[in-house]
Amino acid sequence: MLDTAEILFAAAHIVFSFWPLFILSPLGAKKVRGPLLPKILTAWGIAAVLRLLMLFAPAPIPLMLIPEPLSTYLFLLTGIGLLALHVWHTKRQQRLFRQKTGGVNSVEDLLALSPAEFEAMVAALYQAAGHRARRTGTVGDHGVDVIVDAKNGEHWVVQCKRWRGNVGERIVREFYGVMQHEKAHRGVIVTTGRFTRPAQTWARGKPLALYDGEQFLRLWHKMQAAEKA
Repeated sequence: MLDTAEILFAAAHIVFSFWPLFILSPLGAKKVRGPLLPKILTAWGIAAVLRLLMLFAPAPIPLMLIPEPLSTYLFLLTGIGLLALHVWHTKRQQRLFRQKTGGVNSVEDLLALSPAEFEAMVAALYQAAGHRARRTGTVGDHGVDVIVDAKNGEHWVVQCKRWRGNVGERIVREFYGVMQHEKAHRGVIVTTGRFTRPAQTWARGKPLALYDGEQFLRLWHKMQAAEKA
C-alpha cells in the first residue's frame, strides 16, 4: 500500500510530465481577469516546485509526455523565456503609462483615461510617496480600487471615481462602511469630479480623505516636479 509520500511524489511526476499543458491551463479558463502572462508564469512556478519535489523521490517514475532530460531542459528554457517576456512587457507598459500620463494637465485629460489608467495614476502617487500601493484590478472588490500598505505600517484603502459629476454623501457613507469592513486605518476617495458639501461635511473628523480632480492634479504635478528635480 502506498504511503502519503509515495502518493505525493507520484502526483508530482504525473503533473510535471504534462507541464506544457499545465502552464497553458490559464488559457482555457472560462473567466480570466487581468493579464494572462502573469498567470501562465505562476503556473510555471508551481510546475517548478513539483520538479524540485521530484528530486527527493526515492525512485524515479517515468515521464509520459517528453522524455528526460529533454523535458527539464525545455521546461527551464520556457521559464527563462516567460520571465524575459514578462519583464519586457512590464517595462513596455510602464513606458506607455509614463507617456500617456506625462501630458495630463486638466480634468478633461483625466477623463480621457481609462478607469484602470486612472487607478494606476493614484497607485503611482502613493508609491512615489514611499508607500506600497497596488490596484486590486478585480470586479467585486467592494469598492476598493487601490490598496496601500503605508510606510508607517497602516493599512489604507482607496476608491477611485473617474466621474464627471459630483460625488455625494451616500457614496462617502458607503465607502466608510467598506473601510470598516476592510479594517483599514484610513480611507481615501479620489475623483475627477467634485464632492458635494454634505459629503465633505460628513467626512470631517473621520479617517477619510477626499480629493477632487483639481486637488489630485496638483499632487500629480508636484510628484512629477519632484522626480525631475
